[in-house]
Amino acid sequence: MNPGPLGCKPSHPSQASELQNRGCHELTTKPLADGVVDGVNLVITRGLLDRFVNWLRREQKTGESTIRQYMYYLPKLEGLVLASKDSVSRAFELMGYNKSSYEAFSRLLTFIDKKLEGYEDLVVKLRKAMPRKPKSREDTYVPPDTKVKKLGECLASKGPVYICIYNILVSSGCRGTEARYVLENPDKLKVVNLGYGAVRLHLPPELQRGSKNEYVVYLPIEVWQQVKHLKGASLPCQDTIEDKFRECGLPLKYLRKWWRQKLKLLKIDSETIEAFQGRAKTIGAKHYTDWIPILDQEYEKILNEIKRFIIKD
Repeated sequence: MNPGPLGCKPSHPSQASELQNRGCHELTTKPLADGVVDGVNLVITRGLLDRFVNWLRREQKTGESTIRQYMYYLPKLEGLVLASKDSVSRAFELMGYNKSSYEAFSRLLTFIDKKLEGYEDLVVKLRKAMPRKPKSREDTYVPPDTKVKKLGECLASKGPVYICIYNILVSSGCRGTEARYVLENPDKLKVVNLGYGAVRLHLPPELQRGSKNEYVVYLPIEVWQQVKHLKGASLPCQDTIEDKFRECGLPLKYLRKWWRQKLKLLKIDSETIEAFQGRAKTIGAKHYTDWIPILDQEYEKILNEIKRFIIKD
């Protein structure tokens, strides 16, 4: 019989509660409840969840807001024996079935598979029993210009790093992770001066989803100067950045939606906007770089309007 994880030995039923109190989980080949087939079973304990959280922080570099979200749901599973399809159904009965609880449970299974010896086959069985991932409700809200400007004014009080991140977002329509990458790695980027007061930045392929091509981001020259001026500055993690945007009244994700609508109002066609925002799958990943000469011309058309929203240091 598999001895189980270090420090936890197979036990008789009378020893199960003692093991759980010590933060261990029990590995057994005996049925633990009616309807549970013979095989490996896993008891979810507080100790197991604590190890999961430590793994998220140390090895996965997961932000605290995401961890808090997971730990809103997972403690509801303490004492649950995972062994069969029915136990997975019971897990979602306890947590509720939504996108957040689904992601929390899936990440827990990943931790079990990677860090606990002897549970690989169990994880495969549990994953097969998981329901389909819930789809997020479509969020159609687009903030007005006044809301975006108010956001910029609020972030200006948070310091130059937040000013610069905001300016990158309103200038390019990129994602928050990409804005942070630009600010953290200015020397790693290929930079092309377009000659009309803007630059084109070439980001690495891994930041463009679903393509091996580089991803390009456009910035007014003054925003690029802000980026270079902050070279070497200590940057907050992505979760902290998103928290600050929410504190100022507008979640970061809505700037991308606002930027898209702004370009539509400026008569930029949808495919060009998709290319600006790096949606390579929509426009055809193989031909993404073919768009660069077009984007160079189109950005000049929108530059003056975009600059109205930039916050100066």
